[in-house]
Amino acid sequence: MQNPLMQTIEALAKEKGIEADTIITAIEDAVLTASRKYYKTNENLKTRFNQETGQVDLFAIKHIVQDVEDPTTQISLKEAQDLYGEEAEVDMEIEFPKRTDVLGRIAAQTAKQVIFQKVREAERENIFAEYNQRIGEVINTTVKRFESGDLIVERPCCRARNSRGPKATRPASGSAPSSRA
Repeated sequence: MQNPLMQTIEALAKEKGIEADTIITAIEDAVLTASRKYYKTNENLKTRFNQETGQVDLFAIKHIVQDVEDPTTQISLKEAQDLYGEEAEVDMEIEFPKRTDVLGRIAAQTAKQVIFQKVREAERENIFAEYNQRIGEVINTTVKRFESGDLIVERPCCRARNSRGPKATRPASGSAPSSRA
């Protein structure tokens, strides 16, 4: 049985017509952005979504070097070998777990905004990809309203604004409006 968060992600992906991986990436990016604001360090941070638990794991990545110049992004070979044994070599990367439960309310709000933004961008890309191939083609839409001389039209997947220019004018009578865009 999947965890509830993964089920919610799949339902949202299906509803919005985007891939579940896009939403997972958005969640990872959101936690990463919130973590950078909270920790305020120059560490190289990385996030990974655990699909079994629904948790986003945060790591500080450090490069193994002979001589440490920047302790926030580098670790000496001797220290790395003390932690990981003889497997540690120069130019390898080590992940150090960092806590995400301390991020707080403001970080959660930042994460929420980043997730919404990424999902909206993915929706726009899908709509653009669908209609980009149909330039010059006449499609049927439903006119919802007139706004400052522009038509607001609706398709099953989206709403659009048909700006001023060559288009059908507002019907003078009370007949139902239609538009060809």
